[in-house]
Amino acid sequence: MSKENHQIEVEARAEFGNNASRRLRHAGMIPAIIYGKGVEPRAVAVNADHWKVFSALHSHMVTLVEKERQTPALVREVQYNHLKNYVVHIDFQAVDLNAEIHSTVAIHPFGESYGASHGGILEQELHELPVICRPADLPELIRGDVTALQIGDALTVAQLELPAGVKANIDPETVVFHVVRPREESEASSEETPAAPEAINETKAEARAAEKENKEKK
Repeated sequence: MSKENHQIEVEARAEFGNNASRRLRHAGMIPAIIYGKGVEPRAVAVNADHWKVFSALHSHMVTLVEKERQTPALVREVQYNHLKNYVVHIDFQAVDLNAEIHSTVAIHPFGESYGASHGGILEQELHELPVICRPADLPELIRGDVTALQIGDALTVAQLELPAGVKANIDPETVVFHVVRPREESEASSEETPAAPEAINETKAEARAAEKENKEKK
């Protein structure tokens, strides 16, 4: 978890609409909004280069600096134009540093799974963990130690090591990672299973034939 206080400078904007947004982008700025409980929504603009540096940190928390005003906030939504590769709009939620918040944190695997290194496949079922914590305690990511997982084993939410002050907001038995057999091997095993009844039927037929032969001899 990073305790570093990331800051981004923002400036108020008074123009709206597609044309205004286009002018902002040409000026190297991104349209954004700041909202929150007890906070009047404010339309602002973010320097695109500063945002690019911040977004590479994968941090949720940021302090928005607007002249003498500082607002601790969560990055709630980032809208992209994927075709032209630019950020369209950013939503920031102003938060109270002393109150708990609900958020999600990315989960990354840590270590090399024993089962995966012996022919199994490590699969991740849960990629983001819903959490409750104070803004200052919100981690940038959560690592799940998969080292001891063998084929057939699973790592659940209850087994994740969470930072102090962070609580998972989901069923603790939810599977995060598990190691499975390769599909080809599983399919081969399932195809071999029906052979047993055929062998049993064949044995019964042989027994009936032998019994009939004995009766004829008598």
